[in-house]
Amino acid sequence: MYESRQTWQATSFYDCTGRGRPTGFCVENKSPHVSPLKLTPCEVSQTIHSCESVPELEPPSVPLSSDDYEEDLEENYEKPNNNTTNIFIEKTKDVKQVKKKQEKHNLPVVSTTIELPLKRDEKQRLTLVLLPCLQFLESYNSPSEIVVDYWRRYHTIRVSFSQKEIGFVSTADRADRTRCREDYRYLKKLIYPLEQKKVHFDLNVGAEYLEVKEPPASLDSMLWWILRHKNEVFIDKKFTFDFLSWRGTLRKIMSSLFDSVLDWRIGIIRWKGCHFLSVFHTETELKIENEQTPIEKRMQYWGHKFEDYITSDKPPIIPSPKKIFSTLNKATLGRHILLYSCEIDACTMNSRYNEEEKQGTYVEVKITYAKHLLDLNTASSRKYAKWWQQCYLAGINHMLLGFRNDYGVVECLQPLGVKDIEMRAKTWSASSFISFLDEFCSFVRRTITKDWSHEENDVHLFYYSPNEKKIKWRISNEEQYQFLPDWFINEFS
Repeated sequence: MYESRQTWQATSFYDCTGRGRPTGFCVENKSPHVSPLKLTPCEVSQTIHSCESVPELEPPSVPLSSDDYEEDLEENYEKPNNNTTNIFIEKTKDVKQVKKKQEKHNLPVVSTTIELPLKRDEKQRLTLVLLPCLQFLESYNSPSEIVVDYWRRYHTIRVSFSQKEIGFVSTADRADRTRCREDYRYLKKLIYPLEQKKVHFDLNVGAEYLEVKEPPASLDSMLWWILRHKNEVFIDKKFTFDFLSWRGTLRKIMSSLFDSVLDWRIGIIRWKGCHFLSVFHTETELKIENEQTPIEKRMQYWGHKFEDYITSDKPPIIPSPKKIFSTLNKATLGRHILLYSCEIDACTMNSRYNEEEKQGTYVEVKITYAKHLLDLNTASSRKYAKWWQQCYLAGINHMLLGFRNDYGVVECLQPLGVKDIEMRAKTWSASSFISFLDEFCSFVRRTITKDWSHEENDVHLFYYSPNEKKIKWRISNEEQYQFLPDWFINEFS
C-alpha cells in the first residue's frame, strides 16, 4: 500500500487528540505473525517468563540469521536450466534448513530470566550518582571553556542547517572494515503501512539466547567509506568537511542543554583540516553499562526484536543487532560542514533501494510503554527531544511506534510525525539544539589550531561537567586515545 500524503495526514499525531477519528484510521489487515483468533492477550505466567509460556505464538520457521558468506553464496546461485539442477538445489537447501533447525535447539542460554509482568518499581531507575572524572576534576580549569546556559538563550539564535545523504554502508560489525559493503543488504523494509494497527508481538521470544551490547564507538566503517571515495572528499590535500563523527556523538553534545546527570568525554583529532570525533566513556557511563539490571538488558532486546517483527513475515529466533545499514550525511551547520553516519532502522514498504533505483522513505522505529499516543508526554518529557534529534539529523520525517504492555507484548502500532514532536515541545526547541551545536563546533575550531602529527600525537579531550554546566578540555598523548588507525593515516600522509 502506498503511503500517500493524504493517508499520512489522516493518521497523524494531530488526529489522535480527540478532534475526530477519520475514516480508515484503523487498518484491519491481518498480521502475518498471528491469526485473527490469537489477537487476544495470552495468559502469561506471573512468575518466570519463557518461550513455552506463550502457547499461541510458535517460534518462526526460520532459525538464526545467516552469516555474510552464506548470504553471498545464496545470491550467487544462478537460475537452473533443467530439472536435475532444480532437484540438486532443493536438496541442498533442505539439508541447510535441517542443519539450522538442529542448531537452534542447541543454543546456549546467555541472558538472565526476568519476572513478568514488570512491577512499577522496577520500571523506575535508581538515582544516578555522578562519579568524578579523574582527568577533569572540578578543581581543574582549562585555558578556555564553554558555559552551558539555559536552553532559551539559544532559542532566539538562528543558525542555518541543511543536510543530504551522500553515501551508505552495510556492515556486520562497524568496528571491522573488512565486513563493510557499499550496498543495501542490511536495509530492512517495513511489512506494515504507516497506519494504526492492532497486533500481538511477543518481544520475549529468543531473549534467553542473546545479550545485547552497545555498539563500538569505532569510526572504521566511515573511514572505510572515505577511502572508497577519496577523490570526492579529499581535494588539494585537504578534506572537504570540517567535522566527522557518528550521529550519536552529535546528540550527546546537543543534549548537554538539559542533561544535569550524565557527563561525557569526546576525543578530537584534527587531521588534514578535519576534526574527527570519537566518544570515550566516562567513569559514570561505564558504571551504568556494567551494572545494567536484567530488566534493562531485556528492554534493549525488545527494541531489536520489534524491528524483526515489523520487517519480516518470518522473523529469526534471534535478532542480529550488529548487522546495520547506515547512511553518510553531509550537513551545513552555519559555516561548518559536517559528515556523520546515521543508523537506519527501516524504510517504508513501497520504497525501492537497489543499484538501479534509489527511491523511498526512511522510518525510525521505537517501542514505548503506553496504550496510545495520548499517553505520551511529548510536551514536557525530554525523552522525546532525543527522538527528535535522532530523526532530524538523519532527515527522517516519520516514526512507527509499538505500544507494549508489562509483559513485553506489543499490542498496537501507530505512526508519529517528527514535526509533531517539535511543535508540542515546551522544554526544548529545535533552534536551541542547532545553535548550541554550532557554538560547540566554533569553540573546537578556535581551540585546535594545528593538525595531529606522529611527533606530538596530540588528542584534545573535551569533557562536559553537568554539575558545573561547563565544557572543558585538555591535551592528551596517551595511547588509548589515539583512535585514528594507521591504515587510514598512511593513506593520506
